[in-house]
Amino acid sequence: MAKILVVKPLFPYPPSQGTRRVSLDLLADLATRHEVLFLCQLDNRAERSMIEKIDQLGVKVIAPLMPNHTSFPHKVFYKLKYICQSKLSGIPRLCLYWSNNALRSNLARICRDWQPDLTILENWETWQLHRSISVGRTTLLAHDVAYQLIARSVDAATDPGEKARRKSKLIQYRRLEQSAWSLFDGILTLTENDREIIEAELTAQGHSKPLVRLLQVPVSEELFNSTRSTDPGVRVGFLGTFKADFNRDALSYILTDIWPETIRQIPGARLRIAGNGYTGPLQETAKQAGAEWLGFVPDLGDYFSSIDVLLVPLRFGAGVRIRIIEALAAGVPVVATPISVAGLGINNNHHYLEGTTAQEIADQITWALTNPAAAAKIGLAGREWCRTNHGAATLRPLRIAAVENMID
Repeated sequence: MAKILVVKPLFPYPPSQGTRRVSLDLLADLATRHEVLFLCQLDNRAERSMIEKIDQLGVKVIAPLMPNHTSFPHKVFYKLKYICQSKLSGIPRLCLYWSNNALRSNLARICRDWQPDLTILENWETWQLHRSISVGRTTLLAHDVAYQLIARSVDAATDPGEKARRKSKLIQYRRLEQSAWSLFDGILTLTENDREIIEAELTAQGHSKPLVRLLQVPVSEELFNSTRSTDPGVRVGFLGTFKADFNRDALSYILTDIWPETIRQIPGARLRIAGNGYTGPLQETAKQAGAEWLGFVPDLGDYFSSIDVLLVPLRFGAGVRIRIIEALAAGVPVVATPISVAGLGINNNHHYLEGTTAQEIADQITWALTNPAAAAKIGLAGREWCRTNHGAATLRPLRIAAVENMID
């Protein structure tokens, strides 16, 4: 049994985002074989009541309140402080927020007193915390290759000024992210595609290559056991956290380009939008389009049972699209762009339906809704693929082995 310290800058409960579920699944798996301590920060005082949810996994939790959230004056002070530091150092503000002095001092104290065999930092933006790790080996859990998300956003930008700003950001983030990778003894990725990219980039830059291993994302067994209505319907779903700019862009794409053509082909089609982290003009646009805005849905099984097709038309993004994996597990036919499924290893017209333009996407939605039996077969094929590749029981020993490989 090893001592494993997992560090995440934000509290991962409730599991309302894919990145939070990744963190919770990792903690749950490791706690079955090892002594696990979890260091994170609370975004607000109300989150303290949910710490016991992680305690129940068999994990000890240390979760101080983020220093910029202790009071309004603290919030103003830290915002101004990090704006200045960012401008002077060229380090993005998010990196400064996620490696603040309070978190660094807690990490240093835990390393000194608890002596972990392995410390796992989540997200490359926490790279400055590496300086506070004094013992054991270090691993980065890379939720995605972040600079690729920016690269795709450059391609998606139509305004010349915005495109230029994104290109400048891309150069900065790519340099910092690659430098962060080289600090660690090992890196865990969520897709094989990301693993190959990181290895290739480190080799090309001449960095000493850390051990890079795949940590497949598991899916709850409950989703595999969910049932779907045999009655054909015309309900199209969109699901995602709107704190992510690629999800906001995708929803805008749906409402302005995809949905009008879908309604022209199927006048009775219904759009059900689920996700948290947004209040803004898209809500009014959705209302005018006759869509249902559900907000955060606590039960994904119920939500997937209430739609006939899941629509994922990302124009840029990176990492693994956990909502697609979960929809496949539930047997929901998925219509997606190539970017949305990149790195998953699923096949068009067998596990999902692909469209590259708004017209193609609307046509695929129409086909799925007007051919429910054929669409259901695609949903079932997706479920079987997901059970083989992402079933929690199958993956747990492989995931634990990937982490243990970082200790040996």
